Amino acid sequence: MIMFHRLPIDINNAHLSTWPRFAKIRRVFFGLIIVIASTITPASFAFAQPVASEQTLTAAFLYNFLKFTEWPDDAIDSEVTICTSISPEFEELDAIFGRIAQSKPVRIKRMTYKESLTSCQLLFLPREEGMQHVHEWLKAAANEPILTVSNIDDFLDAGGMIQLNNDGKNLSFSINLEYARRAGLKFNAQLLQIARQVRGR
Repeated sequence: MIMFHRLPIDINNAHLSTWPRFAKIRRVFFGLIIVIASTITPASFAFAQPVASEQTLTAAFLYNFLKFTEWPDDAIDSEVTICTSISPEFEELDAIFGRIAQSKPVRIKRMTYKESLTSCQLLFLPREEGMQHVHEWLKAAANEPILTVSNIDDFLDAGGMIQLNNDGKNLSFSINLEYARRAGLKFNAQLLQIARQVRGR
């Protein structure tokens, strides 16, 4: 079980002059995490237990990434689509279906690595996919305006844009700006400030 009230930020290393603004950024981002996580889990869970499953928090993080990323003007039609693999089952992701991001409803699409990614705005690749399939997914998404996210170790080295990091207690994320730029994507400055690591600044 992963803590969602503890933030993946080293408070002691934050510069004092930026702390008020930094704290506000964290409250906005992680406030959304808590709200989404509490709707995915039973209502009695919300603040009675300060823990949530990794899949629950992953779904909440993915929703936040949709809200804090900018796509090219012609990259999104009537819906914002999160694509992911068919297996394993990721039922928690359904909790953000229909929520609003980029002023459009969120859609969830489950598919195989051989299918076209043209309708995807965010591609989530779970660690169960294995690195061989991940390379196939990333090859298909290369240079397309698709935000690629995974909880696989060394995902950034493989060409991914956001890697979710689980240390057994907290879930955080790292960003590779180089690959995002190639795809024409931009991250909100607030997202970059709370990332555990940002490559390619």
